[in-house]
Amino acid sequence: MAQDKGKRPEEVSDPDIVDDIKDTQRVGKDTGHSPFIGFAAGICSGLLLIDRTPVRYDKMQCTPTGTFNGAWDCFTKTISKEGPRALYKGASVPAVSWGITDSILMGSLHNYRAILLRHGFAERTPKNDAERLSLLGHSVAGLFAGWTNASIAHPTEVIKCKLQLQLVQPAHVPKQFSGPFDVVRQTVAEQGITGMWKGLGASFIYRSCFAAMFGGFEIFNRLFKSFDGTRYEMSTELANFLAGGMASNMYWFTALPLDNVKNRIMVDSIKDPRYKGVFDAYRQVWRETYNPSKGFSWNSIARVKNFYKGFVPVVLRAFPTNAAALAVWEGVMRWSNAKL
Repeated sequence: MAQDKGKRPEEVSDPDIVDDIKDTQRVGKDTGHSPFIGFAAGICSGLLLIDRTPVRYDKMQCTPTGTFNGAWDCFTKTISKEGPRALYKGASVPAVSWGITDSILMGSLHNYRAILLRHGFAERTPKNDAERLSLLGHSVAGLFAGWTNASIAHPTEVIKCKLQLQLVQPAHVPKQFSGPFDVVRQTVAEQGITGMWKGLGASFIYRSCFAAMFGGFEIFNRLFKSFDGTRYEMSTELANFLAGGMASNMYWFTALPLDNVKNRIMVDSIKDPRYKGVFDAYRQVWRETYNPSKGFSWNSIARVKNFYKGFVPVVLRAFPTNAAALAVWEGVMRWSNAKL
């Protein structure tokens, strides 16, 4: 149908977020879907996601309880101990790898959406004039994309976390790693090549929360689209930006406890590991601040805080960076569609 040209599974309601899948009514036929454009757009969005937050929330998660009294204490102690450059220690790895891993995340997301659209996750638009991917389909696509991304991103995060956590060592203790390649060298020498993927199960659990991220992104976009024709109507670009920021907060609210455990496993000692596995790490974090002299309520709150260490810097970073990244990704997708 001619009026359906230009739609894609990312579409949220009538023509708002454009598509590179031509004519979605022809499900199962040659729809003109470009499997590579999502990867290219992901590189552009990934460049905006390089960790620029000058408060290392993973340091707050992985250091012994009491090392830092909060985000500001982490910030000031890091600067006083090693200077401003220490705030970005380990940043060379994400600077190189983030464009690649985000390309994999967004490119696979785009293709999973197309597959799911054609295989049982389609629904009619409100005007009943075309098909689009359902909210469940968006969430499942996010789940699968997160798992795909985990396999590639995990080793780079191991390197980043190990370099950053050296900052908490006493001044007289020599640094174990001299740089990214030294992390790989020592890890492989002690644990074999699979050592770079130690704790991969925790990454899979953590990245399952991309279901909330991309399901939420679609929900908020549909909500903002419903404002059309009212005083609250907004441009597609602004809607994408706000939806991306709000979806990122949904993501981190569910993912931060899982990210906490993942980071602890990543920075675990190569020669004398503290954690026996993923579930042992969860168990130890849960019991970390248990105080038998305190009541049930106190211990419950303390345990929740264990899993949500670093919440403040995460929230400060998540909205603007993810909002911009998703807005850029959607913008590149719209531009590419216009060129097809």
